Amino acid sequence: MANNPPAVVMKAFTWAYEELGLSVHEAAQLMGVSENALRQTSFVGFESTSNESEMQIAFIRMYHLLYAMSDGDTAQMVSWFNRPNPHLGAIPKETCHNLAGINYISDYLQSEQKEKPVSPPSFMLPGQPRKAGKRLNYRR
Repeated sequence: MANNPPAVVMKAFTWAYEELGLSVHEAAQLMGVSENALRQTSFVGFESTSNESEMQIAFIRMYHLLYAMSDGDTAQMVSWFNRPNPHLGAIPKETCHNLAGINYISDYLQSEQKEKPVSPPSFMLPGQPRKAGKRLNYRR
């Protein structure tokens, strides 16, 4: 993410916080900037070496982990983000008020994802032997 232009990071951050139901005011508080500063940088983003950019990248990472855990179900993501979590001992939304909090949530989500069983693919990979009697039909 560090190589992405600041405007791209800002757009991804905006998408993430809006999907999780945060207002501009809440996103600004999370970033430690004023609403005005967040609005003024909405098209250009923060400098890539700034603390604000680091916060945005961490939040985007957390969002992607939550997205993966919920299979992209926005309602499930918003519900999880806003309700008390006994494993975390907190409400995730309230924990994301600084970089350490965002990273704490991300670490938890990553550990949960490792425990989630991976279902086998429903397609045959090239080079694998086919079972007798199975034919693949290709339409052209």
